[in-house]
Amino acid sequence: MLSMPLVTAPADPGLRSVAHVAVEARVGSVSGLFDYAVPDDLTGVIEVGHRVRVPFGKRTVTGFVYALDTAPAVLELKPIEALVDAEPVLPPVLIELAGFVAAHYAVPLDEVIRAIVPPRVRAVVRRTVKRRRQSRILRQATGVPTASDIQLEPAQQAAKERIAVALGRHEGQVFLMHGVTASGKTEVYLALLAEVLAAGGQGLVLVPEIALTPQTVGRFGARFPGRLAVLHSSLTDAERAAEWWRIRRGEADIVVGPRAAVFAPLPRLRLIVIDEEESSAFKQERIPRYHAPTVARWLAHRTQSVLILGSATPSVVAYAAALSGRAHLLELPHRAQGRPLPPVTVVDMRKEIATRHFSPLSQELQAAMAGSLERREQSILFLNRRGLATFVLCRDCGQVRECAHCSVALVHHAALGRLQCHYCGSSEPLPRRCPACGSRFIKSFGVGTERIEQEVRSLFPFSRVVRLDRDVMKTPDAADLVFDQMLSGDADVLVGTQMVAKGLDLPRVTTVGVVNADTSLHFPDYRSSERTFSLLTQVAGRAGRGTRASGVFIQTYTPDHPAIRHAQHHDYRGFYREELEVRRNYGFPPFGELIVATYGHRDEARAEREARSAVEQLSATIGLLNLGDIEVLGPSPAFVYRLKDEFRFEVTLKGTDLQRLGERLPRGRGWSLDVDPM
Repeated sequence: MLSMPLVTAPADPGLRSVAHVAVEARVGSVSGLFDYAVPDDLTGVIEVGHRVRVPFGKRTVTGFVYALDTAPAVLELKPIEALVDAEPVLPPVLIELAGFVAAHYAVPLDEVIRAIVPPRVRAVVRRTVKRRRQSRILRQATGVPTASDIQLEPAQQAAKERIAVALGRHEGQVFLMHGVTASGKTEVYLALLAEVLAAGGQGLVLVPEIALTPQTVGRFGARFPGRLAVLHSSLTDAERAAEWWRIRRGEADIVVGPRAAVFAPLPRLRLIVIDEEESSAFKQERIPRYHAPTVARWLAHRTQSVLILGSATPSVVAYAAALSGRAHLLELPHRAQGRPLPPVTVVDMRKEIATRHFSPLSQELQAAMAGSLERREQSILFLNRRGLATFVLCRDCGQVRECAHCSVALVHHAALGRLQCHYCGSSEPLPRRCPACGSRFIKSFGVGTERIEQEVRSLFPFSRVVRLDRDVMKTPDAADLVFDQMLSGDADVLVGTQMVAKGLDLPRVTTVGVVNADTSLHFPDYRSSERTFSLLTQVAGRAGRGTRASGVFIQTYTPDHPAIRHAQHHDYRGFYREELEVRRNYGFPPFGELIVATYGHRDEARAEREARSAVEQLSATIGLLNLGDIEVLGPSPAFVYRLKDEFRFEVTLKGTDLQRLGERLPRGRGWSLDVDPM
């Protein structure tokens, strides 16, 4: 059986000490673990988390000790050659966490450890972090009151006190803090972190993306100067390693970062905060495809820390968990300082076309922007073009072709001339006329941010327009510079994608326009309604943060869709109730689980053949094990059908407790698994 983190010589002479080592070699092993004998000179010295050198084939590689055990002495095992470091690099809790992630997301352990330990830490290189980028982020807090300057309002104080009780009991409880935009969630986080630090503990704060939340990060730096470690994508490998060691040594009391910061080696962790918990940015797209809030739940339970999930628009899964008692629900129903939520106007773009107004900016939105410019106020125009999202829409009646089985938009595959569902694989011919009204006025839809920027410059030649999207984000400071221009009043109009939707507190903004709400609404994903409602609500929340009157304009061809209707009225509960029924009818989370297995190969026929074989094997296994509640869908072409010269097919598993399939899930060369896809 497994020993304690430190191994001693076995009392039974017929046994020997062995170490289960996660080797740093891409071997494709399901477990990623290999057994090695612990030599006598390392007995009583080696611990779980130690980095070691071990023979592997004809070479020597490094690895991490995952567990210590005993085995029959007659078993022939290669011995560990040496310890790389005097002390364990990884604390036992992170080794355990790696095991959880590997098991839950069905990936080899060495892949998880590769994600946990920065490259330069693995390469034993330590350097001092250049603080220029951190300093710029922290300067975003200039002029912003710190937590000690702010008197919590009654709802904030009540939420803080409930969480403080759990902190005092050292219980691993989960809280969902549902607060409208600008309700003061950050102030509650700051107050609780102050109590944690005063008691000798440490805190972890996860945000969707550091570059897009400079003001939020700045608040933490201003409140806790010198005690903050900021992890972000702009750090070099050497800088990231130096910051990682600083955290490992306990020299930082609070770590702020994106999803990967959930693996920060904090030795005295007491509080975990995940802001905007519903964000898809918390799901890793590359292997290992972990979901940071899920990982944080395990970590909070293991360390008896408190976990706070904060959001103005909680994920349907998180809200359902709170209502079922698996988390404590805390409500902040009003904006701080009594400021009202901005009024939202839904603009039916079908009527714009009927009046022969073909600009992507409606007449109402143009008039509001003109008023803001005249009063020397600011506007934000939001357009969500998430990747290759394309849908077919009738511009007479507004109908979008949807799958009859999955309640998601069908995707136009031009090469096939068909509309296809990426969940169940069903398809239909591309219609020449709208099936609903008979109109020929149907087309694939999409407008880019550059086009909108040009339109604004044409309509308002003297306006100062800035744009924020991935094309603009070519340098680490690009987002900061744009935010600085808006904060200082050197820009009049900000045009952007999801980067402008969250985390911005710009008091001069009085007009917010959503150019096309339908882009995300009809994305081929069962979460498209949830994402649209969240984005619209969050974007609307950028308005009315100052003392001036403001307005929000949502442009759409489907004004009666529940996501748009409820966003107009800031009605989260109404949206949640309707969306939950849709999920219940189709067995989507929280009423079921999903795993998507993708196979890719340069030979198109082979890719499809391999995927079909997997479906047959899975169906047979499900029948053999009597797992009738698990459904196998597909195979169907992946959303990006051909990627890097490989043709890709997806097999979707839907049901409850899919972990029962265990090692029977498709694996091996060409296969990738996405557990709980987002």
